[in-house]
Amino acid sequence: MSSLVASLVVLNQLLTQEKAISQQSLQPVGAYQNAAWASVSDSLAILPDIAGNPFAVAVLIDDRGYFVAHTSSLVYEPLTAKMSGGVEVKLGRIGYDKETQLVLLGAHNWVPGKRQAVRLAPTVKVGELMVATVRGPVRGMLTSDSRPGLFLPSQRYVPLAEIQFETKDVPVGGAIVFDNSGGLVGILGAILQPTLPETTSERIEATNQQVKNAFGPAGLTVAYALGPTILNRVVDGFKRDDHKVDHPSVGFFFKAGSGPGQVVVDEITPGSPCDVAGVKTGDLIMMANGVPIGNVIDLAALLFGLEPGSTLTMRLYRQGEQIDVKMTVGVKTL
Repeated sequence: MSSLVASLVVLNQLLTQEKAISQQSLQPVGAYQNAAWASVSDSLAILPDIAGNPFAVAVLIDDRGYFVAHTSSLVYEPLTAKMSGGVEVKLGRIGYDKETQLVLLGAHNWVPGKRQAVRLAPTVKVGELMVATVRGPVRGMLTSDSRPGLFLPSQRYVPLAEIQFETKDVPVGGAIVFDNSGGLVGILGAILQPTLPETTSERIEATNQQVKNAFGPAGLTVAYALGPTILNRVVDGFKRDDHKVDHPSVGFFFKAGSGPGQVVVDEITPGSPCDVAGVKTGDLIMMANGVPIGNVIDLAALLFGLEPGSTLTMRLYRQGEQIDVKMTVGVKTL
């Protein structure tokens, strides 16, 4: 059976269909979400489409006037967004992370101290969440915090959070996900799923899949977002003076082996952490940080979830012997 992974792609068709939806504001549900919405609503900016209609959401991450949004949320740049109280703010791009398709927007003539930046949640648990859309908050449910997903066009497999909504009659492109205490846990980038082919023998960097709509039953939408670990990494990078994000790299390519569940080292970058640790072309990868490896997708998602500077231990199988190697995770150079 083919695996299902999420693909972060531009949502123009989806959002075009949603233009006819009523602009009536939604109301939070439950005491927790009422409190959460009150704590974050002043930190959200509604981004317009080309006609000036509400299109997507950006979120304030720093009192210097730094906002983050998904790249599919930007129809044109710079743009004028609307915040609570009818306040308008002009936003322009000052940073971009290709690996996650997130954009850093800077506010023109921003006055510090007027609005509070959101708090980033360090982790997220399966259960109820609040999703901030262009029409207000919607109740959501986190069903998985580690669904392997494919980012386009970077062809990166990453761990994603899978979120279900009570209704699909709400514009959710670029929506911002919070836990019930108001902590930022994700930014929606897709409501789409591709189906992988039966074979995954090509290197994961070159995989090119067909994408199809995968909506749930009536009244249910399934969406995907970066989880808190990677989102925190991106936000920390965006806050730096150079607005650059450090993503992990260990310096090797891998592919599916000839046997069931085999993952084999295909190429080693000279001087990389893998090279220094003694990984060889043709090695079978059996475990990574204690996690059994059964396919290239799970390994790729696991590697992207590592932090630069952390330790990666792999168990390899080479010429009839098991070998354990340890390395310090490096930084991907673009």
